[in-house]
Amino acid sequence: MGKRKSKPMNAHGIKTKAGMLLSKYIKEIADEQTEMLKREDTNEDEDRMATKAEALARVIWKHALGYKETISKVNAAGATITATKDVKPNTVYIGMILDRTEGRAPLMADGKDGKLSIPDRISQEGKNRINNIVKDRKK
Repeated sequence: MGKRKSKPMNAHGIKTKAGMLLSKYIKEIADEQTEMLKREDTNEDEDRMATKAEALARVIWKHALGYKETISKVNAAGATITATKDVKPNTVYIGMILDRTEGRAPLMADGKDGKLSIPDRISQEGKNRINNIVKDRKK
């Protein structure tokens, strides 16, 4: 028995292999402990190093919940002026967290452009849960 020649990869096979390699490297980079988390952001006793994945997850949570941002500017006279800005919760990040915690696929389709807005998705998911409860009680 001789050695089998492998067929050259088609375009789909090349894209699949490239996608797998990209996923592998993204996971490796995500596990690197290179990010500094400030104690003010984590409510811990001191600053500490964290993985890139944890730092990114904390940024997503921060934007999903909303936060206060302090802005400092120096005016023409040289005086420093500080102001606090309330950044409202971002529905895109809320949807991302809901998708990840519920284990759902990121996109849901409707009839128009193939995507539902976050409030519509949340509303639809609520309706689905209520309908499932009613079905279970009828059994």
